[in-house]
Amino acid sequence: MKTTSMTLAAAALTALMAMPSQAATLAGGKVGADAWFMDADVNNVEADDASTSGSYYAAIEHPLPLIPNAKIRHTSVSVDNPDVSFDQIDFVAYYELLDNDLISVDAGINMQRFQSGKFGGQSFDEWQPNVYADARLGLVGTPLFVFATVSKGEFDGTSTLDAEAGVQYQLGLVAADLNVRGGYRMIEHDFDYFDNNDGKLDLTGFFVGAELDF
Repeated sequence: MKTTSMTLAAAALTALMAMPSQAATLAGGKVGADAWFMDADVNNVEADDASTSGSYYAAIEHPLPLIPNAKIRHTSVSVDNPDVSFDQIDFVAYYELLDNDLISVDAGINMQRFQSGKFGGQSFDEWQPNVYADARLGLVGTPLFVFATVSKGEFDGTSTLDAEAGVQYQLGLVAADLNVRGGYRMIEHDFDYFDNNDGKLDLTGFFVGAELDF
């Protein structure tokens, strides 16, 4: 009996020691990059020129309960005449509400960071809280998925909206899936950071990109 108890205790200890490595094995993530071909309106006036914007992101997902998954996304915005430029960095904490081979739904909080900002000669560097949601739906019998992502918030007189929708084509690789994606993205920010209260910015346009899903 003593030998049996010792054997069971050793087996239990081995299982507990194996849990972190199994959790690490189950952890996954995504990295991606998009090119966004955007047009801009500044304070309801069409801007003369808006450059192609680059957007880069990475996400880490894990099986640990209660602890949210994490995503970071960086988008550079540059508009000429009037001069508007900033780096938008999204720090997202989210939970997977649903996740299977055909459909996934995520929801959480996005703390947006507007960094190195210029708006008509005025500088800004601010944080904004947002609610965040992402959904993906597979088209049965095809490698195609449709997706939509929304980040929206209003705080201290400033309102922000960043939304996109599109289609992705999934290619299965050995260690990851390669998703080739494209769609339409819009940003509607109304900044209340300036004395003259003129801080409306609308950015719209198509994007194309690629994503590795581990």
